[in-house]
Amino acid sequence: MRYQLLSKEEFRRAMGHGRFVLIDLREPKDYRRWHMPGAVNKNVDDIEEWSVGLDHSMKILVYCSRGNESILAARYLGSRGFQVASLIGGVGKR
Repeated sequence: MRYQLLSKEEFRRAMGHGRFVLIDLREPKDYRRWHMPGAVNKNVDDIEEWSVGLDHSMKILVYCSRGNESILAARYLGSRGFQVASLIGGVGKR
């Protein structure tokens, strides 16, 4: 299993380098209220379904409210050969 846990500063830096997919794993209502620019909203419970369409050549950056769901997603995606990083501690409810 290959994945990284990144601090907020490291996560920001990762967003500034290269091609990546940014995935927000929070509830849709929280995503609608606020999300990082360019993020797509996905449900971690459906990861087997939506991960099929991800590009293995791109880095996957995941975040959620507290960091728990993004770590689960990072573990799953990392075990399937994706280069993935999770934001430590999440972004909160906002």
